[in-house]
Amino acid sequence: MSLAMDACEPVTAPAIVWEETPCLLCGVSEPLPILEADDAYASRMRFLLVRCRTCGLCFTNPRPDPASIRAFYPADYRCHQKKNERGATWQTELVLAALPTPRQGRLLDFGCGSGGFVRRMRTLGWDAIGLDAVENAATSTFDVPVFVGTLPHPNWTSPCFDVITMWQSLEHVHQPLEVLRAARQVLVPGGKLIVTVPNFDSLASGWFGPNWYGLDVPRHLTHFTPATLERMLVATGFSSVRVDQRQHNSWIRHCAARAGGGWLETRWGSRLMGWWGRLTGRAESLLAVARALPVS
Repeated sequence: MSLAMDACEPVTAPAIVWEETPCLLCGVSEPLPILEADDAYASRMRFLLVRCRTCGLCFTNPRPDPASIRAFYPADYRCHQKKNERGATWQTELVLAALPTPRQGRLLDFGCGSGGFVRRMRTLGWDAIGLDAVENAATSTFDVPVFVGTLPHPNWTSPCFDVITMWQSLEHVHQPLEVLRAARQVLVPGGKLIVTVPNFDSLASGWFGPNWYGLDVPRHLTHFTPATLERMLVATGFSSVRVDQRQHNSWIRHCAARAGGGWLETRWGSRLMGWWGRLTGRAESLLAVARALPVS
C-alpha cells in the first residue's frame, strides 16, 4: 500500500528517507487516512495521519525514518530551550505523589530536553539523570548528567530505576512499544512510569483539526487517546494503569492564533474551552501513571 504525500522540497540535504509503518500497537497494516496537517514549525511539508482499523491507534504515516527525523528538529526547537525551573514544580509533585512513601530514589527523565526537571529533582535529593535522542538538547544547560540516545540504552540493562518519567516525549519515538518494554526492563519491580502525551481525543483537537497544537507533525509520530495509551502500557508489562487528563489553555490560544484568531485566542476564551474540555473528559493532554510488573 502506498500513501501519497503532498510535500514541498526537502528541508535539508541529503534527501529525507520516508518509511511506511504498520500499526505501532497491534502490528496490523490496515490504516485508514483521517487527517492531513502541515509542519507548522519548520519545513511546511504536509503529513498524513492514519487510524488503525483494528485497534484504533492513530499515527503519522508515511514518516521520516529515524535518521531523517533529525532534520525536523532545528537548533531553536522550543522544547529543547532552557526553561524556568518553576515549570517543573507540578511534575515534581506528580512524582512524589506516585510513590507509596515519600523518599529519594533513582530517576530517569526520558526525553529530558534541556534538563530542567532533572535539575529540580536533584535539588530534592534524587539521583536523577536525563536521556534525550537529540544531541543539542542533551547538552544540558543546567549542568546535570544527561545522556544521548533512547531506550533500550547500553548503559542500563537491568532494573535500576525507581521512577521513569516521559514528559511529552513518547509521541516522538518511532517504536513506542520497544521504548516502553525497555523502560519496564530497567525499572525495579513495582517502580513507577509516569507519561504525559497530547490527547488526540481532546475537545480542541476536534475543534481545530489540522491546526491543533498537539499534532506537531512530523515530530509527533503517535497520536494517543486515553484508550490507546492504556492499551499500550498494559501490552508492555505495566499494571495499575491510571490515565488522567491535564488542561493547557495556552495550547488553545496557540491553536486559535494559527487558525486566524478569534475569541478562543483570548484568555477568557481559552479558559472557557479548557473548562469544558475538563468537564467532558476531553482535556488537552493525558497523564498516565503505571506500575512495572516484574520482568519474567
